[in-house]
Amino acid sequence: MKVVIFESVSKIIIIGVFAYAVAFAYENVWLIDEFDRALAEGQFMPVDVEFNLFPFALCFLLILVYMVMSKKLKPRKKLDLLMKFGEFQDSDERELLITNKATRASHVTLSLAAVIAMLVMFATTNYTYHHPSFPIYLFAAIIIASSVAYAIAWCLEFNK
Repeated sequence: MKVVIFESVSKIIIIGVFAYAVAFAYENVWLIDEFDRALAEGQFMPVDVEFNLFPFALCFLLILVYMVMSKKLKPRKKLDLLMKFGEFQDSDERELLITNKATRASHVTLSLAAVIAMLVMFATTNYTYHHPSFPIYLFAAIIIASSVAYAIAWCLEFNK
């Protein structure tokens, strides 16, 4: 169970840091685009654009730590790159059933969160214009909700 909790919490942290990095970069690109639009209309709009590589470097470092720790926590040591990293646990038949139920819960959460995100985007078009990175954070929230649902379902089924 500690492997699933570690994997889920790690994924949530990495997705959050990566969403921040991409959103920060996107806001700067959006500012440059606004400057170009204003210049095309004959107006001058001063913008302050700075690009910071620290969030991307932090995300890369977190991914490396995650990969090393994930490999050390796994009970099986064979080289299986597709299933080595990720919270899936299926070392015996009981864990395979638990993983199936948790994956189903994660899929349902992902589907519902995507529909809710579409409705939120539809309802907040003006907000999206003032905060251009909002869709990136919304997409990250969908992935995080799916990971949280997986971890909760896995832990509840494991403790039954």
